[in-house]
Amino acid sequence: MTREKNTKSKVTEKTKKNNVESNASTHTDNGSEKLENKKIHNKMSAQKTKKKIGLALQGGGAHGSFAWGIIDKLLETDEFEILGVSGTSAGGMNAACVVQGIAGGKSQDARDLLNRYWSSMSKLSSDLSFSDYNMFDKMDNNPNLRDRFSNKIKDFFFSYAVHHATPYEFNPLNMNPFKDFLSDFFDYDVIRQQDKIKLFLAATHVKTGKIKIFNNHDVSADVLMATACLPELFQAVEIDGEHYWDGGFIANPAIYPIINECDTQDIFIVQLRRSNIDYIPKTREEISDRFKEITFNGCLLREMRAIHFITQLIDQGIIQDPSMKRLNMHVIQNDSAFDGLNMSSALNTDWEFISRLFNAGRQTAENWMNKNFDNVNKTLKIDPSLDNTFSTFV
Repeated sequence: MTREKNTKSKVTEKTKKNNVESNASTHTDNGSEKLENKKIHNKMSAQKTKKKIGLALQGGGAHGSFAWGIIDKLLETDEFEILGVSGTSAGGMNAACVVQGIAGGKSQDARDLLNRYWSSMSKLSSDLSFSDYNMFDKMDNNPNLRDRFSNKIKDFFFSYAVHHATPYEFNPLNMNPFKDFLSDFFDYDVIRQQDKIKLFLAATHVKTGKIKIFNNHDVSADVLMATACLPELFQAVEIDGEHYWDGGFIANPAIYPIINECDTQDIFIVQLRRSNIDYIPKTREEISDRFKEITFNGCLLREMRAIHFITQLIDQGIIQDPSMKRLNMHVIQNDSAFDGLNMSSALNTDWEFISRLFNAGRQTAENWMNKNFDNVNKTLKIDPSLDNTFSTFV
């Protein structure tokens, strides 16, 4: 096990036009990137078959556009056969795009659908004024919403409402433009009938606190809404008489469905939340941000720690049960891509900011593949440094 840091879409013609323009601006290749792509292609061309992998995608609001960049680069190489995708919240949206897009057999379709999703999300938020980005903010070049001059007053009233009222009080009619968007954007029949790639979406069962995994056959706008349902903002989503909140509280993302249902020993985990920081949070905002990072990372680290422990036992010969699968976990992350960003930037859906994270994700994936591509689908020795990473105590 290693740890490496480093369509049918129902959109309007107007949105499609915007998406084409956005796609053109986002995917502009300079000479150096083309050279790097050629190096990667030459390195991978000797492979006779695609490398089988599973994808586990963490949630994080607009930060999920960084994961989009990573996925886009992986799909662009066309060297990986994705057998399953597990996602939570924004990771769940990315996962649904991948599964629906690949249904037609072409990686490019998935890339196009991901682009349409994020550009449509950006436009929706702009139309609803969720993310005002005026000339002063552009001059300041600050993607953190709570630090923007234009958002100071709005943030004050928003924070007051969230901390003093519930969605059942400030939105009794349960109006949800995001759910309406999800209903129109995805082709759920295509996803349900897809058998080439498996989809796993995590949600939190409100009454029991247990994890609920929805698969291809379950998927709907309600299911996607459930995996992203922050209880401070949305009423719990009811599905078949049960109520659900965001899956990030207990599975961000869930790894075990890929282990149990996908025939691969390699799982790519795209981590958005920082594990470590080098300062002590002191302001109210800093403390709140760090609390959320720890909460949304905790379940992932616990699951990875368990996998790491079992892998050690297999390698030591203590576990000899052939039904126990030995895994290689590849963590793709880049904390530097989020330098200077606080948690409020996860609500920033301005296209310029999303494109910035997307490009950072592509570069991160490119760097990772240049270094680690040959290690995929091989039995790897456990990195000793992971003993400290996954130790229970400091």
